[in-house]
Amino acid sequence: MSGHLWLPSTLAREIVLHARADAPHEACGILAGRGESVERVIPVANRAAEPQHHYRMDERQLTEVLFTLEAEGMELLGFYHSHPAGDPIPSTTDVREAHYPRTPYLIVGLRHAEARLAAWEINHGDVLPVDLVVGGAAPVIAEDRTFSPAQSMAIVVSMILAFLVVIVISLSLLPPAPTIP
Repeated sequence: MSGHLWLPSTLAREIVLHARADAPHEACGILAGRGESVERVIPVANRAAEPQHHYRMDERQLTEVLFTLEAEGMELLGFYHSHPAGDPIPSTTDVREAHYPRTPYLIVGLRHAEARLAAWEINHGDVLPVDLVVGGAAPVIAEDRTFSPAQSMAIVVSMILAFLVVIVISLSLLPPAPTIP
């Protein structure tokens, strides 16, 4: 994931409504779409032993949804779940149970009167924020086209090696020099 996630306002409201409807249990589901743009929110049943404090997506339903997305040409962009009495910050359990590295985990915090949303990448214990853009139109995100010093050096070295290979091949294709009597 590149660090951005675009969520249309209508889908953000859908997630919040799902979270409020399931409270005091944690709600959970899947974010599906293409690229960085969420096009569909799919609720999944929470099968955790203590659903007030944890979530565990129904494995059968999760598998069915993933196959359906693939058949429809859509991607799994992320997961969402709620913290009915908390903030949208990953808990230690969330970090420990995150099994999809480089995939955003959107959390809905319902502790305050107005729901708060935040997205995170959880990579083997490391938690990184994801820029969550909630709005009606996909944001235009400029790509960074600069090269690092190592990349620049690799390009220069590759060009020099390619030039030398062309010279060696050219010289090997020359006919032998005539002998002078």
